[in-house]
Amino acid sequence: SQLTALTTKTQNVRGDEIVVTTTSSYESQAFASKTEWRLRALAAQNLPLRARHLYVSSDDVSDVAFTYVLPKNLLRRFIAIADPRTQIAGYMYGVSPEGSDQVKEIRAIVMVPQWATHQRVHLPDAMPSHDYLRDLEPLGWIHTMPNELQYLSPQDVTTHAQILARTADKPRVRWDGDRAAIMTCAFTPGSCTLSAYRLTPAGFEWGRENKDMASAQPDGFTMACFERVQMLLSDRFMGFFMVPDNNGVWNYNFMGPMHRADMSYGLQLDVPRDFYDEMHRPSHFVNFAGMESSAADEVDLEDEFA
Repeated sequence: SQLTALTTKTQNVRGDEIVVTTTSSYESQAFASKTEWRLRALAAQNLPLRARHLYVSSDDVSDVAFTYVLPKNLLRRFIAIADPRTQIAGYMYGVSPEGSDQVKEIRAIVMVPQWATHQRVHLPDAMPSHDYLRDLEPLGWIHTMPNELQYLSPQDVTTHAQILARTADKPRVRWDGDRAAIMTCAFTPGSCTLSAYRLTPAGFEWGRENKDMASAQPDGFTMACFERVQMLLSDRFMGFFMVPDNNGVWNYNFMGPMHRADMSYGLQLDVPRDFYDEMHRPSHFVNFAGMESSAADEVDLEDEFA
């Protein structure tokens, strides 16, 4: 008997040529799993339980920076709509209470259209704009993390610095480097650990120019790029969410081609949908529609008594 060999030449993302020779059909088949999202959707159902055990990291916080107060109702809902492995993010808006200029109370989280990986979130260039936000000041952003880090990741430094640079010449949506913070909510076993940071001038300059978003330690990244700030949780006041006005769809992880950096969006006051809400994954229902249309031509089980 003779074996038929198939030689395939491909290129990876770096331009290196890869030559693969296979002698059987199964070696040339690509593995694809259709059930991973289902397992993750089931795992996401346990996230509200983690919100019962919240820990705030307060080691080595800056004495001169602002103190940020996050209402628990916003945090619990933000955790409940998340995914254990893929990051989600929201912009924070708030005010300083009367007589306490060094304290910032977060009154709103805006869920903008986004897609993400386990390392970073991709957000539109356009910043939120709505009448409900007119009397509030932008206070940065908050995002989830699948694992806890003891420092601010270089991806977060870069994203934050680019937002600061992009909004510098837009007075209505401008971010102040001293007021805008980065909050992280890490999913630790059975709990959530929160930290808050702000960029230093050196971190802003580095992040604005950084192009390496894949490496864990890009050139020039140091612990001097950021500093920890104080954050507190409170149930003395409550906040609200704002979501896109297209039926509240904010998660584009299952609709990647529809998300663009230059896309525009409107906002409405509403409770955000879950990460795996059916409105966020319409392609999963296309197969069901195809099955129903051809159901009349198929027999699942023969009736022996017909």
